[in-house]
Amino acid sequence: MERVYIFIGKGGVGKTTCSAAVALKLAQKGKTLIASLDPAHNLGDVYGVKLSGKPKEVSSNLHAVEVDVDELTKRYLTRTVNKIKGMYTYLKVLNLDKYIESLKYSPGIEEYSILESLIDLFSADYDYIILDMPPTGLTVKVLTLPHTTLLWIEKLAKLRKDILARRMTIESISGKKCVVIDGKKIELPVSEEEDPILKELNQKEEQMDFVKSILTGKKCSIILVMNPEALSLFEGERAIKTLRNFGMNVSKVIINKFVEDNEVTKKIIQIGPTLKIPLLEREPRGMDELIKVSQMVEI
Repeated sequence: MERVYIFIGKGGVGKTTCSAAVALKLAQKGKTLIASLDPAHNLGDVYGVKLSGKPKEVSSNLHAVEVDVDELTKRYLTRTVNKIKGMYTYLKVLNLDKYIESLKYSPGIEEYSILESLIDLFSADYDYIILDMPPTGLTVKVLTLPHTTLLWIEKLAKLRKDILARRMTIESISGKKCVVIDGKKIELPVSEEEDPILKELNQKEEQMDFVKSILTGKKCSIILVMNPEALSLFEGERAIKTLRNFGMNVSKVIINKFVEDNEVTKKIIQIGPTLKIPLLEREPRGMDELIKVSQMVEI
């Protein structure tokens, strides 16, 4: 992978149009994938093609996909519940099947589902990957999640190691502990090497480290799309500040619907390097119009 471009911004500022145009330009350099992670997809509408959850070739060297966030959430929940049931088979009272439907509305589930999709996308066989992200609030939560998750994993791993150490002490005194379920004898793990929970935490730590290294590395460019409007400016400034606190930087700002004589425009230009797309007569749709937009954007 040569580079990742992550397009963020307030809903309705033109992230999809800008990312779609940039993807067309990058496809001239190498194999390119653009993925929409916004639950309210319109990437297919911008390209004038029907897209699904599987990458589709929309132009030479360019594939596009609209990631089904609801389906991601269902798969994430099912996988998580099965792992928990497998690791805690000795607790017969643990039956989470009936909670799957309600769990999908729990805080953080959507963010973790999108984060798992990032792991797959970053591992895909493409030279350039472009992400058309959800509106700012959800995007910032997803991009900062690897950092906060690593902190939790560190605490949980320490706690789990303490539990295993106590089990080992008890076993040395009174012998190996077992439980019997449906006539089957199950030994409780006592060593770190055989403990499925610690293995899961270690695997999750590797995944979070991988995503974090991409997001904070030199191969990643975060592009903030803004309109010359006060609300867009305020939201963008908050996003920049939060991401910076987590070691991520916005490399460029695209001012979409650029207007020269505008006080907000002047403030946006002060943020950092900017690219300008003028206010067009109509919203770009289809390859021909997007190619014209791509000529205005030098990433």
